[in-house]
Amino acid sequence: MLFSFAAQAIWYESSGQAVIHNGNKQQARQQATQEAIKQALLFAGASISSVQHITNGLLADDHLEVRSSGEVDKVELIDEIYEGDVITVSIRADIFPQKIQCRAAAYAKSIVTTWYPIKHRQQAVVGNLFDFGQHLAIKLQHEFNQNSQNSQISRVEPYYLKLENGAPVAIELAQKANTQFVLLAEITDLGTMQNAGSSLAFWEKTTASRDFSLSVAIYNGNTGDKIFSKTQGFTAAWEFDTHESVDVSSSRMWQSEFGKQVTSLLQSLSNEIDHTLSCLPAYGRVLYVNNEQISINLGQQQGLRKGDQLTLFQMNQFYDPTGKLHQQYQLHSEVVSVSQVFANTAIVTAVSGAPLANIQANDFVARR
Repeated sequence: MLFSFAAQAIWYESSGQAVIHNGNKQQARQQATQEAIKQALLFAGASISSVQHITNGLLADDHLEVRSSGEVDKVELIDEIYEGDVITVSIRADIFPQKIQCRAAAYAKSIVTTWYPIKHRQQAVVGNLFDFGQHLAIKLQHEFNQNSQNSQISRVEPYYLKLENGAPVAIELAQKANTQFVLLAEITDLGTMQNAGSSLAFWEKTTASRDFSLSVAIYNGNTGDKIFSKTQGFTAAWEFDTHESVDVSSSRMWQSEFGKQVTSLLQSLSNEIDHTLSCLPAYGRVLYVNNEQISINLGQQQGLRKGDQLTLFQMNQFYDPTGKLHQQYQLHSEVVSVSQVFANTAIVTAVSGAPLANIQANDFVARR
């Protein structure tokens, strides 16, 4: 089964099969076409629960039992092949996402991030905050893993990456960390300002305030697409002496007004990112293939359970003649079931017991 989509127009190519009973090719043809459409809709995020009417001439007056997160605009017959008493129908379906419905995937999305560089490093001199980006990444991971419902930062890489590095770095990093998404961030403002007291009250201590601004981007680690970006910041009182070296891991730092506002910002950011990712499908990667057993990078921490059924697929990218980038998904014909589950990995085998041909490391799995 092959799926291909661009950013604005999504179209799917898929195949379905049916057995011809008593020579009734027309009925088998309709059953195979329904199966092909259903597979496309399920992969797009549908659930089998209600009936949707298809009115394009191909399946006139037939009903397909799905409730979809997408709307079927039209269905075109590409090919039909007869082999003995089995018919295989290939179709192209144009599906447009509905904005009012969202079916969150059952598995938590995994995110990898790195330390966050300070854009203007001279601003870190006050308080000696040159390592602040390291602690910020750990702090954000904590907020995600404490409060998020649909995603988790499973790994913080111990080095800095610039936000401008973008898609190429994201794909490489996701592959290295076995995660689906990549979070890159940069501290874009950390400046301080002296707040001089009244000249009449010269005995009052001079106070300071500090700016904080964080720019964040989330990338799909499979495609390199940017799916979220935001810059958020504030100005807060800096309660420390401007010549003091501040321990950024201390409770004194995080209980200060500045520290509390940083924590609040990270909580807000993690909630917004979690909401953004909630409606996106959770993909896993194939780690290795051992005979008829396949190891994948989804496990108990992502919500995987023994007996869950998954779809294997390969993904490629190509440019059409107009220069527009498309993603191409080719689904394996065999459905796999989870036979063993560990913390962050699982073993899957074919439901039918058939050989799993043409599957290799870095192929993908998705919830069926």
